[in-house]
Amino acid sequence: MNQKTIKGKILIDNKWFKKEVPVPLFIDVSVYSFKYKKQIKFLREHSHFTTGRLASKEGANEKIKEDGEFAHLIIPTMSHTDFKNFSKFLKEHQQIVMKPRRGQRGEGIFMLAKNRNKYILSYDKKEEVLSKKDLKKFYEETLSERPYIYQKYIHSKTKFGDPFDCRIRLEKNGKGKWEVVINLIRIGSGQKVVSNVAQGGSVSELDPFLKANYGDKWESIKDSIIEVGRTFPYKLEKLFNQELGSLGIDIGIDQEGKLYLFESNNAPGTEFGEGAIALVKCDYYKYMLDKLSK
Repeated sequence: MNQKTIKGKILIDNKWFKKEVPVPLFIDVSVYSFKYKKQIKFLREHSHFTTGRLASKEGANEKIKEDGEFAHLIIPTMSHTDFKNFSKFLKEHQQIVMKPRRGQRGEGIFMLAKNRNKYILSYDKKEEVLSKKDLKKFYEETLSERPYIYQKYIHSKTKFGDPFDCRIRLEKNGKGKWEVVINLIRIGSGQKVVSNVAQGGSVSELDPFLKANYGDKWESIKDSIIEVGRTFPYKLEKLFNQELGSLGIDIGIDQEGKLYLFESNNAPGTEFGEGAIALVKCDYYKYMLDKLSK
């Protein structure tokens, strides 16, 4: 930081070479680097990057609801409070999902369904039947250990009963505008709750999946997904006053074809469509360098 240089490696003729360079005009920095507060503060003062932290999942949903334009995508949600309110929320919706407030890769997610005096708890590829006493014990030992949010369960499942979501993967392009790189269906084959491919599952292209699972409704559902990808990223930037460079928007689709926002992630992975993502990113880097050098 004293010398205002960065040590790293550069790929030349397929070999890595160590190099020390001045702080560049633009840095594509991961949000996971934000824990290094001193270094990030220094970089913000000497460079530019289009990555910022959005609010928690719950905070983001509240802002979107208040704004109104995309409120129809928001799933009924409750913060972790106490067992009484938790039970009331479950009774109201009968089937709920429990997510860590700051979770990653589908870890720590549970589904709970009320069936008369019994409760069915699902997670990963497992299922347990609990009594009211068992449920309270699970609540105290698991849900109270870290901040959780509770959401109404959205029946976003294939006709074979596997959970799925649609990942709208976006990058800023060579004109500084949002571009959808890929619309992908992620299927949690054999899983009970999430469609996280990191935990096992499969992927599908959008059109054949919608045709196979939604019949005559598939085209109108596709149009709705495209509209979300075209407009929602600009709304997020405006609501949170953040300039972003990458986005992954996860959409659930219920049996009637209605869309729900599962999550908006400004640090999405590149495991799908990696080549296409790299090409769009390169165009965006050039756009940013041209803009900043002026």
